[in-house]
Amino acid sequence: MKVDDKFQILKFFAAVFNSVFLILGLCIFGCAVWILFDKDNFISVLSSVEVKTVAGGLFIIGLVVVGVTILGCMGAQLENRCFLLLYMGFLICIVLGQLFVTFIILLNHGKITSKMKIEVDKIITEYGTNPDNQRHWKLLDNVQRYGHCCGMQSPNDWQSNMFIKNNSLIDVYPCSCFNTTDCPAISGFSTLLFGNGNETQIHPQSCVDIITNWLKENTLTIVGMEVGLLIVQILQFIVAVYLYQTVGQKAKLRNVSQLIRSEDHREPNPDFLDDPDQNHAYPEPNQAYAHTNFAYPEDQHQADFGPNHSYHR
Repeated sequence: MKVDDKFQILKFFAAVFNSVFLILGLCIFGCAVWILFDKDNFISVLSSVEVKTVAGGLFIIGLVVVGVTILGCMGAQLENRCFLLLYMGFLICIVLGQLFVTFIILLNHGKITSKMKIEVDKIITEYGTNPDNQRHWKLLDNVQRYGHCCGMQSPNDWQSNMFIKNNSLIDVYPCSCFNTTDCPAISGFSTLLFGNGNETQIHPQSCVDIITNWLKENTLTIVGMEVGLLIVQILQFIVAVYLYQTVGQKAKLRNVSQLIRSEDHREPNPDFLDDPDQNHAYPEPNQAYAHTNFAYPEDQHQADFGPNHSYHR
């Protein structure tokens, strides 16, 4: 296969892998932005170091992926071996960063789940009493309302709520726990967060499975994107190595071609043409021995090659 044809094929595969690489990188970057800045998702209740480390790592990896993709495309289009070397080096760095983030996610998955349960129990305890956590109340209400569940382990978890405990209330639950369209009002209280009803009016299912499965699905989604990105990076690295070698071969062929053209079009030396004595070293074909008899006297020349000579025709 010709070097140019091989190079074009490698450029095509490099473009395909870079496109997939960029899409996955942007997805990971979006996940990091979602974890760090979206305050309306349930994971925002976690403020642990592990979650912040994972989100920060995903954020940096997403940004670096975009830059590395641009660098790889430039190296292939410009046939620049320096760019291709940098491209391969950054790919190795990203792979190490991904392995680090994935290791933290898998190692601390159980710890993050336990931390989530503790935070939910804390929200249940302070629900309706601490106005600074209203955003967390709404998150828990959404989980209970749309997940058709009540409490973390069971509806009885709400008996530890400070509002219910301090007022010695019975059969009182948040309005999001009720399976009815209207929240039964509590006699003597004007609160809109709680309602009074029996167990048949509330969701019997606990929210622990829903929250745990939600966290597990998002974790598996992030890990899946990391693994897919890792596979694409391995293919990118292989293509980059062959691109680097092919660019070197093209450079060598180009130099040889330029050298041959310079030899074919080289001008003769003018000093060599202007010197009349230079042609004496190359006698004419019919005068190869024209001056061989100059050492003999003329009479001898005439005697040997005179008109009466026996060899004269």
